[in-house]
Amino acid sequence: MSTTATVAGTLLPLLSFGTGTWLVMLAYAVRRRSRRLGLAAVGYLLTAVLLVFMIATDDLEKEDSAAEAFLGLGVIGLCWLVGALHVVLLNRWVWGRITGRPQMAQARDEERRLRREQARNLLHRYPSARLEFAIGRPDLPRAFDDGGLVDINAVPDHVLAALPGLTDAQRRQVAMDRWVRGPYASMEELAARCPLPLAVVDGLRGVLLFLPPPVLPTDTPAAVEAGPTVPR
Repeated sequence: MSTTATVAGTLLPLLSFGTGTWLVMLAYAVRRRSRRLGLAAVGYLLTAVLLVFMIATDDLEKEDSAAEAFLGLGVIGLCWLVGALHVVLLNRWVWGRITGRPQMAQARDEERRLRREQARNLLHRYPSARLEFAIGRPDLPRAFDDGGLVDINAVPDHVLAALPGLTDAQRRQVAMDRWVRGPYASMEELAARCPLPLAVVDGLRGVLLFLPPPVLPTDTPAAVEAGPTVPR
């Protein structure tokens, strides 16, 4: 979630003295569809109920024992401070900074970007490499790593589901438009024929290839000849 959501989610446990922590966990569980966070929400809810029960049944005229005071502080700390810290750690950026994952992910992304550039340069110099190395065809067996390039005019429909940012409806629209009206010549043509949000277009620009259907010899394996499939 965003930084604003993290700040708001952290303030709720703090301002409610932990009784509202379960609401924040429940919101995260629903948004991320996480069973683990759902169980955490149940745990915080039970702890909050216990805290409210302890406050309601507390005899103010009677001094609490050390065990009761320790239990009360533990319940308050779990719902209040631990809950607030838990919300902060649910922020992917914060957790990534703690575990060092952003640096690793950034290094992987940079490596894949360089591989895509190398594959594009190889295609520019040797057009036949598209068939020899199956560039842009993640659906075919191959040993060459092209960094995740996808030939939008050649891959079967199920590969479209893995494209970044596309919803199921947009994927079906692209598949149907490609089948009915033919291959795409550029990113601009794809965006014009299948209206896509600008953020999706920017995300796809570095991944997609717009290669014309190849003129194949008669002895080319049928697997490589596979073209666009009819969407169901």
